[in-house]
Amino acid sequence: MNNFDKRPLLIYDGECQFCIKWANKFKISTGDHVTFIPLQNIPLDFSYVTRAACLKSVHFINIDDKTSKGAEAIFQLFYSSNKARIFFILYKWIPPFRFISELIYSWIARNRHLFS
Repeated sequence: MNNFDKRPLLIYDGECQFCIKWANKFKISTGDHVTFIPLQNIPLDFSYVTRAACLKSVHFINIDDKTSKGAEAIFQLFYSSNKARIFFILYKWIPPFRFISELIYSWIARNRHLFS
């Protein structure tokens, strides 16, 4: 498990206003089920993900140390906090849903400065 606590961890870009805005919204909806941390605050020797990877997409580390990124990370976040679990189930079992979700996430991630 990560060194932060015994909850799943969501890593986001703490210098991106769009990312900060959504991390704050997610914090409200997930309550105490998930720890949120800006990538700028993760230790340099953090072994789960690189800072470069976190600049490209949000990362979620569950309590079993499984790391997911992008749309999967967002759906895993909701699944772990018992919110909108159906999206993670659809993501895992319906390949077209997974493909479209990642496509949309990728587009938003590339253009997030436009939404800030």
